[in-house]
Amino acid sequence: MKYTLSAILVFILLLITCTQTILSANQNQLITELKVFDNDSTYRFDYVYDNFGNKVLETKNYQSANSWIRMSQTEWQFDADKCLHQIERVWKNDAWHVTFTIDYVRVNGLLMSETHTAYTNDVAQLTKYVDYQYNASVLKSKRQFDRSADVWVLAQYSDYVYSPSTQTDTVKTSVYSAGSIIKRYLLASIYKTNGMVESQLLQETDSLNRWLNSKQINWYYNPNSTTISSERIKNWNSTNSLWENSQRTDFEYNLNNQLISETYQHWKVMFWEYDTRYNYEYDGNKMLKKTLVQPVYHKWRNLISVNYSDFSGTRAGLMESKYEFWGGTTGELTTSFIAFDFNNEKTIQKGKRVQIVYLPTDTLQSVPQILAVRSIPVYPNPSTGIYYINTQSYNIQSWMVSDMDGRIMKKAMQSFNSGVIDISNLPKGVYVLKVLTADALLTQKLIKN
Repeated sequence: MKYTLSAILVFILLLITCTQTILSANQNQLITELKVFDNDSTYRFDYVYDNFGNKVLETKNYQSANSWIRMSQTEWQFDADKCLHQIERVWKNDAWHVTFTIDYVRVNGLLMSETHTAYTNDVAQLTKYVDYQYNASVLKSKRQFDRSADVWVLAQYSDYVYSPSTQTDTVKTSVYSAGSIIKRYLLASIYKTNGMVESQLLQETDSLNRWLNSKQINWYYNPNSTTISSERIKNWNSTNSLWENSQRTDFEYNLNNQLISETYQHWKVMFWEYDTRYNYEYDGNKMLKKTLVQPVYHKWRNLISVNYSDFSGTRAGLMESKYEFWGGTTGELTTSFIAFDFNNEKTIQKGKRVQIVYLPTDTLQSVPQILAVRSIPVYPNPSTGIYYINTQSYNIQSWMVSDMDGRIMKKAMQSFNSGVIDISNLPKGVYVLKVLTADALLTQKLIKN
């Protein structure tokens, strides 16, 4: 099942080479703070962006009494819009400790390899290496190696074949163990003339290395439209040598092509049986409500709804998950999975309530690409205690923060060429930052709110 799911999702996995948020041409706001209320816990996520709109820092905190306690942090280092490094940290013993890194190698903008490293008690251990091969800038193959006894061992190999329109026709994946192939998968796709995928067929090999059908997915579209009307999944019955219905999802839209319902069903002996439905309500371009509906006593009953409000343009600043009549006390907050747009990307967050603070992009601070004389750009400034420096412009070796009387308040050696300056534990006020780079000693005044 693990490898089958991996093969089915191969198209998606290819795109997730570096978690990042890049500012699009029609986007005018970025999320700088996200508060999540989940059961009795409250979490806050703070975000920092560079002047290209890339998300370069995410810091997760949890609330204890009236204080925010740091938990974890992810930093992304970019060259223009290409991610080069990803660093994950946890807060432990009053310091940030690296837990995981990914290093990306790119040539002419193409991702050539990625190296994954895990850290235990600050000791590095290589875990995975992936390399990519191209033919005229089109991905040809992908190899994944796992680390075993200090040696890279081939774990998975995928080969890609394309149609004349450069759409992926087939993806053949081989899974290895101890140098031998233990399983192979073949994902074949068929497209409509407008480029939309029509069907996908998944096959896998048996113990005799014979190709056998496994799963088939078909998509149906509304006439003269790219909107999907139905998605249906069939499983292969090897005993009877025929396809059997498994799952079905039907979609309905309003006159503005906005999704107003999606209904999930499963095949039961001779007919489709309803499982779940989601209904959507809008006010113009704003989605106001998403309701989970399930069949109870042979009727559709509202269970839980996610309500969207506090809009800035078409973006909601508050999302709340509430019981409907058949879920519990009507209107009472309850934990569910809340879907929303994160800087033009769909995301899901578990919780009762999600609050968002947006920053207009015209307030983003520009990060110069040349070395300033005895001054180093730091952003955001003022901040609540976490600042960022563009690591592609400055090779940071160490930094020191002092108060206005010259007393040293905090200092650190900056490993991994990190751009994070964290003084969250210092009182509010004005401080002086001194940064030692490979070229000079630079300074900046820091304002902590």
